[in-house]
Order: sequence, then structure tokens, then C-alpha cells
Amino acid sequence: MAALITGGLGATVGTVITAVIQLVSKRGESRAVAADRVTNAAGNLADRLDKINTDLEQENRHMREAMIALAEGVEELLPLAENDEATQVKIRAAIKAARIAFR
Repeated sequence: MAALITGGLGATVGTVITAVIQLVSKRGESRAVAADRVTNAAGNLADRLDKINTDLEQENRHMREAMIALAEGVEELLPLAENDEATQVKIRAAIKAARIAFR
């Protein structure tokens, strides 16, 4: 996912920079056309970021659900360690950390 973000942002930034350079350096081309390219590149960036954000939110929901299920499953295993206080302490700490993480 990080490579997708980096690659997408790099390509978009490159497009914006190219449009700005064309705006400044090309005398034959209308400034309006160059400004339109900058606007389109910015719009594309916003669309890409919105999609990435939506994907990350969905991934977050799935991870949160998995953490909840894992914490519940581990909690059910706690009685199996009734004779091992150190293991019970570790299990309780792990459950507490998971619950704090998905609040």
C-alpha cells in the first residue's frame, strides 16, 4: 500500500510540476490551458487520496474486527492457564492492550 501511495503521489506531483513549468515557460500555449492542467492534476490527486483513504478505512475496520475476535478468543483460553499466574498476567495484559487499541 505504501508503494501505491508513494507512486501515485509522485506521479501526481510530477504532473503538477510539469503543468506549472509549461505555464511559466511556453509562450505559445495559453496560460488558461496550463492552468487547466494544474487544476486537473490537483483534482486527480484529490481523487486518488480519497480512494486511498477509503481503502485504509476499510482495512482498519477489518483489522479492528480481527482484534476483537482475537481478544475474545484469547480470553476464553485464560482458564487453561489457571495454574500459571505468569501466563495469566500476560494474557490479561494482551487482552487489555487489544481492547484499548480498538476503542
